[in-house]
Amino acid sequence: MKKIITAVIIVALGFNSNAQGNEKDFRFGLKIEPSFNWLKPDNAKDFTNGGLQLGFGVGAITDFKLAENIWLSTGFSLDFSGAKLNYLDNGNDRDTTGYYVYDDAIVEISDMEGVDSARYADYLFYQLNKRAYKVNYVNIPMMLKMKTNEIGYLTYYGQFGLLTSIMTKARSTDDVTLSGTASSLEDLNIDSEVSLMKASLSIGGGFEYAISESTSAFVTVAYNYGFTSITKKESKHVVDFDESDVLDAAGSLVDNPTFNGYTPQKNIPHAVRLTVGILF
Repeated sequence: MKKIITAVIIVALGFNSNAQGNEKDFRFGLKIEPSFNWLKPDNAKDFTNGGLQLGFGVGAITDFKLAENIWLSTGFSLDFSGAKLNYLDNGNDRDTTGYYVYDDAIVEISDMEGVDSARYADYLFYQLNKRAYKVNYVNIPMMLKMKTNEIGYLTYYGQFGLLTSIMTKARSTDDVTLSGTASSLEDLNIDSEVSLMKASLSIGGGFEYAISESTSAFVTVAYNYGFTSITKKESKHVVDFDESDVLDAAGSLVDNPTFNGYTPQKNIPHAVRLTVGILF
């Protein structure tokens, strides 16, 4: 990953060096991107949005002139974001959602098959109430930017396009219940739960402020409307279960517990992103 980022910067700097005689055709810069992220679950019976999650990104931007006042804006950023999700439990009206933990790690349900009954005591079943996703992405924007002519020191623009994100790491903090006692599990590895890629339609606008003849500071505010799920269609860990088939009266695991099946997941990400940077 570091080699890829270094190569992109070297190439961009090379383009910038070649474009010094015509700076209006190509610009290169650096940016930071705080964001507010949330999820829109497709299955309202099992999930609800758990609230906003603050994210942060840092990266590079390259703008290429296509025509008078029309630019192609791309680049990359390392994005540290996530979202929050509530797992609903309506008492006797539905089954409970949860997962097993063994040796401080979430267990895939397929790995539970064939486990000796004498070892069940080593597997703890947690009811999952709320999950805070913490996901690292490499973001690659492809935006069409439409600028005004310079007004004083300011140039205004609107932009829209596609934001493609590649997941590099996924962790979670879960609010759970174990045998009636609420607790929290932190830094759980959920790489297998999160989709490798996500895509969003990004619409926004902003302005550039001329610091010198060839250097500008810029600010962009954009709304990202996701159209792919942040989570995979089915979880390998989280399942619906009938409490009477999993726990005995004392709250211990029974032999050969019966599961109702994996919990279907489709959770669409949305975000408001603020981008601040400098163009050379």
